[in-house]
Amino acid sequence: MNIRLLHPAWDWILSLLFLSIFPFAVLLGLYYPNVILEQGISHRIFYFHVPVAWVALYGPGISSICAVAYLVTKKRTWDTLSLSANKISLLFAIGVLFSGPIWAYLAWGTPWDSTDARLNSFFVLVLSLVAYFLLRFLVLDQTKKYIFSAFLSLFCSVNAILTWGAIRWMDNPGNHPSSVLGKKGMDPDMRISFWLGILAYHILFLILYRIVYRLDKIKAVREELLD
Repeated sequence: MNIRLLHPAWDWILSLLFLSIFPFAVLLGLYYPNVILEQGISHRIFYFHVPVAWVALYGPGISSICAVAYLVTKKRTWDTLSLSANKISLLFAIGVLFSGPIWAYLAWGTPWDSTDARLNSFFVLVLSLVAYFLLRFLVLDQTKKYIFSAFLSLFCSVNAILTWGAIRWMDNPGNHPSSVLGKKGMDPDMRISFWLGILAYHILFLILYRIVYRLDKIKAVREELLD
Protein backbone atom coordinates (compact mmCIF):
# COMPACT_ATOMS: atom_id res chain seq x y z
CA MET A 1 0.00 0.00 0.00
CA ASN A 2 1.40 3.37 -1.02
CA ILE A 3 1.91 5.84 1.84
CA ARG A 4 2.97 8.76 -0.32
CA LEU A 5 0.73 11.68 -1.20
CA LEU A 6 2.22 13.07 -4.44
CA HIS A 7 5.89 12.76 -5.39
CA PRO A 8 8.48 13.09 -2.57
CA ALA A 9 10.01 16.04 -4.42
CA TRP A 10 7.05 18.08 -3.25
CA ASP A 11 8.37 17.77 0.30
CA TRP A 12 11.42 19.77 -0.69
CA ILE A 13 9.45 22.23 -2.81
CA LEU A 14 6.89 22.96 -0.10
CA SER A 15 9.56 23.14 2.60
CA LEU A 16 11.59 25.67 0.63
CA LEU A 17 8.48 27.72 -0.09
CA PHE A 18 7.47 27.60 3.56
CA LEU A 19 10.89 28.64 4.89
CA SER A 20 11.16 31.48 2.40
CA ILE A 21 7.60 32.83 2.62
CA PHE A 22 6.04 32.02 5.99
CA PRO A 23 8.45 33.87 8.34
CA PHE A 24 8.43 36.88 6.02
CA ALA A 25 4.61 36.87 5.86
CA VAL A 26 4.31 36.77 9.66
CA LEU A 27 6.80 39.59 10.17
CA LEU A 28 5.19 41.63 7.40
CA GLY A 29 1.77 41.33 9.01
CA LEU A 30 3.18 42.35 12.40
CA TYR A 31 5.16 45.39 11.34
CA TYR A 32 4.48 46.59 7.79
CA PRO A 33 0.82 47.59 7.18
CA ASN A 34 -0.79 50.57 8.82
CA VAL A 35 -3.39 49.75 11.46
CA ILE A 36 -7.01 50.85 11.49
CA LEU A 37 -7.17 53.74 13.93
CA GLU A 38 -10.35 52.56 15.64
CA GLN A 39 -8.75 49.19 16.47
CA GLY A 40 -5.15 50.16 17.04
CA ILE A 41 -2.47 47.49 17.20
CA SER A 42 -5.06 44.74 17.65
CA HIS A 43 -5.83 45.08 13.95
CA ARG A 44 -2.64 43.14 13.17
CA ILE A 45 -4.39 39.97 14.37
CA PHE A 46 -6.27 40.28 11.07
CA TYR A 47 -3.23 38.98 9.15
CA PHE A 48 -3.29 35.76 11.17
CA HIS A 49 -6.99 35.36 11.89
CA VAL A 50 -8.38 35.63 8.36
CA PRO A 51 -5.85 33.35 6.56
CA VAL A 52 -6.27 30.70 9.27
CA ALA A 53 -10.06 31.00 9.01
CA TRP A 54 -9.90 30.51 5.23
CA VAL A 55 -7.97 27.27 5.64
CA ALA A 56 -10.39 26.11 8.35
CA LEU A 57 -13.22 26.58 5.85
CA TYR A 58 -11.43 24.91 2.92
CA GLY A 59 -10.52 21.79 4.91
CA PRO A 60 -14.09 20.41 5.12
CA GLY A 61 -14.50 20.99 1.39
CA ILE A 62 -11.47 18.85 0.62
CA SER A 63 -12.65 16.29 3.14
CA SER A 64 -16.10 16.08 1.56
CA ILE A 65 -14.63 15.49 -1.91
CA CYS A 66 -12.59 12.61 -0.50
CA ALA A 67 -15.67 11.38 1.39
CA VAL A 68 -17.70 11.21 -1.82
CA ALA A 69 -14.83 9.36 -3.48
CA TYR A 70 -14.90 6.85 -0.62
CA LEU A 71 -18.66 6.32 -0.90
CA VAL A 72 -18.25 5.65 -4.63
CA THR A 73 -15.11 3.48 -4.56
CA LYS A 74 -15.11 2.13 -0.96
CA LYS A 75 -11.32 2.53 -0.98
CA ARG A 76 -9.84 3.16 2.48
CA THR A 77 -7.35 5.68 1.12
CA TRP A 78 -10.12 8.17 0.44
CA ASP A 79 -11.41 7.87 4.00
CA THR A 80 -7.89 8.49 5.27
CA LEU A 81 -7.53 11.58 3.09
CA SER A 82 -10.89 12.83 4.35
CA LEU A 83 -9.90 12.21 7.97
CA SER A 84 -6.59 14.04 7.57
CA ALA A 85 -8.26 17.09 6.01
CA ASN A 86 -10.72 17.33 8.90
CA LYS A 87 -7.89 17.10 11.43
CA ILE A 88 -6.13 20.08 9.86
CA SER A 89 -9.41 21.96 9.59
CA LEU A 90 -10.12 21.46 13.29
CA LEU A 91 -6.59 22.57 14.18
CA PHE A 92 -6.96 25.80 12.22
CA ALA A 93 -10.50 26.30 13.54
CA ILE A 94 -9.13 26.22 17.09
CA GLY A 95 -6.67 28.91 16.03
CA VAL A 96 -9.61 31.00 14.83
CA LEU A 97 -11.48 30.51 18.11
CA PHE A 98 -8.45 31.72 20.07
CA SER A 99 -7.51 34.67 17.86
CA GLY A 100 -11.07 35.83 17.14
CA PRO A 101 -12.12 36.67 20.72
CA ILE A 102 -8.84 38.52 21.33
CA TRP A 103 -9.43 40.70 18.29
CA ALA A 104 -13.13 41.07 19.07
CA TYR A 105 -12.54 42.17 22.65
CA LEU A 106 -10.05 44.83 21.61
CA ALA A 107 -12.08 46.00 18.61
CA TRP A 108 -15.69 45.62 19.86
CA GLY A 109 -15.28 45.58 23.64
CA THR A 110 -16.64 42.02 23.88
CA PRO A 111 -14.97 38.68 23.08
CA TRP A 112 -18.13 37.21 21.56
CA ASP A 113 -21.13 38.81 19.88
CA SER A 114 -24.02 36.36 20.19
CA THR A 115 -25.95 38.19 17.44
CA ASP A 116 -23.19 37.83 14.84
CA ALA A 117 -24.05 35.42 12.03
CA ARG A 118 -20.44 34.60 11.12
CA LEU A 119 -19.39 33.84 14.70
CA ASN A 120 -22.36 31.58 15.41
CA SER A 121 -22.10 29.69 12.11
CA PHE A 122 -18.37 29.15 12.64
CA PHE A 123 -19.02 27.81 16.12
CA VAL A 124 -21.51 25.33 14.65
CA LEU A 125 -18.81 24.28 12.17
CA VAL A 126 -16.40 23.60 15.03
CA LEU A 127 -19.04 21.56 16.86
CA SER A 128 -19.69 19.51 13.72
CA LEU A 129 -15.97 18.79 13.36
CA VAL A 130 -15.79 17.71 17.00
CA ALA A 131 -18.81 15.49 16.40
CA TYR A 132 -17.00 13.93 13.43
CA PHE A 133 -14.11 12.78 15.62
CA LEU A 134 -16.40 11.66 18.43
CA LEU A 135 -18.27 9.49 15.95
CA ARG A 136 -15.06 7.91 14.69
CA PHE A 137 -14.07 7.16 18.27
CA LEU A 138 -17.42 5.71 19.36
CA VAL A 139 -18.35 3.63 16.30
CA LEU A 140 -16.39 0.37 16.50
CA ASP A 141 -17.58 -1.29 13.30
CA GLN A 142 -15.03 -0.19 10.69
CA THR A 143 -17.35 -0.20 7.67
CA LYS A 144 -20.06 1.77 9.46
CA LYS A 145 -17.45 4.17 10.81
CA TYR A 146 -16.18 5.07 7.35
CA ILE A 147 -19.67 5.47 5.88
CA PHE A 148 -20.97 7.58 8.79
CA SER A 149 -17.78 9.65 8.69
CA ALA A 150 -18.24 10.31 5.00
CA PHE A 151 -21.77 11.65 5.47
CA LEU A 152 -20.71 13.71 8.47
CA SER A 153 -17.88 15.17 6.36
CA LEU A 154 -20.50 16.30 3.87
CA PHE A 155 -22.41 17.92 6.73
CA CYS A 156 -19.25 19.73 7.86
CA SER A 157 -18.73 20.94 4.31
CA VAL A 158 -22.26 22.38 4.23
CA ASN A 159 -21.55 24.15 7.52
CA ALA A 160 -18.35 25.58 6.05
CA ILE A 161 -20.24 26.92 3.04
CA LEU A 162 -22.89 28.49 5.27
CA THR A 163 -20.16 30.04 7.42
CA TRP A 164 -18.48 31.49 4.34
CA GLY A 165 -21.81 32.93 3.17
CA ALA A 166 -22.95 34.19 6.57
CA ILE A 167 -21.73 37.74 5.86
CA ARG A 168 -22.62 37.60 2.17
CA TRP A 169 -26.10 36.09 1.89
CA MET A 170 -27.95 37.50 4.90
CA ASP A 171 -28.40 40.65 6.88
CA ASN A 172 -25.79 40.43 9.59
CA PRO A 173 -26.89 42.20 12.78
CA GLY A 174 -23.56 41.57 14.52
CA ASN A 175 -20.27 43.43 14.56
CA HIS A 176 -18.45 41.20 12.10
CA PRO A 177 -17.15 43.15 9.08
CA SER A 178 -18.16 42.36 5.52
CA SER A 179 -16.00 40.28 3.19
CA VAL A 180 -12.48 41.66 2.69
CA LEU A 181 -12.75 40.73 -0.98
CA GLY A 182 -15.55 43.22 -1.36
CA LYS A 183 -13.51 46.10 -0.06
CA LYS A 184 -12.10 47.97 -3.04
CA GLY A 185 -10.36 50.52 -0.86
CA MET A 186 -7.88 48.22 0.89
CA ASP A 187 -4.57 50.07 1.03
CA PRO A 188 -1.61 48.55 -0.85
CA ASP A 189 0.30 47.79 2.35
CA MET A 190 -2.70 45.92 3.78
CA ARG A 191 -3.41 44.13 0.51
CA ILE A 192 0.19 42.88 0.13
CA SER A 193 0.36 41.69 3.74
CA PHE A 194 -3.04 40.02 3.51
CA TRP A 195 -2.46 38.03 0.32
CA LEU A 196 1.04 37.01 1.33
CA GLY A 197 -0.43 35.71 4.60
CA ILE A 198 -3.08 33.79 2.65
CA LEU A 199 -0.35 32.15 0.54
CA ALA A 200 1.82 31.37 3.57
CA TYR A 201 -0.91 29.67 5.60
CA HIS A 202 -2.07 27.66 2.60
CA ILE A 203 1.47 26.36 2.16
CA LEU A 204 1.44 25.46 5.85
CA PHE A 205 -1.83 23.61 5.29
CA LEU A 206 -0.36 21.56 2.45
CA ILE A 207 2.70 20.62 4.51
CA LEU A 208 0.59 19.61 7.51
CA TYR A 209 -1.82 17.72 5.26
CA ARG A 210 0.98 15.62 3.81
CA ILE A 211 2.43 14.88 7.25
CA VAL A 212 -0.90 14.04 8.90
CA TYR A 213 -1.98 11.91 5.93
CA ARG A 214 1.19 9.82 6.17
CA LEU A 215 0.66 9.26 9.89
CA ASP A 216 -2.99 8.34 9.34
CA LYS A 217 -2.05 6.06 6.45
CA ILE A 218 0.50 4.22 8.58
CA LYS A 219 -2.13 3.77 11.27
CA ALA A 220 -4.61 2.49 8.67
CA VAL A 221 -2.07 -0.03 7.34
CA ARG A 222 -1.37 -1.23 10.88
CA GLU A 223 -5.11 -1.72 11.51
CA GLU A 224 -5.49 -3.71 8.28
CA LEU A 225 -2.60 -5.97 9.23
CA LEU A 226 -4.12 -6.63 12.66
CA ASP A 227 -7.57 -7.44 11.25
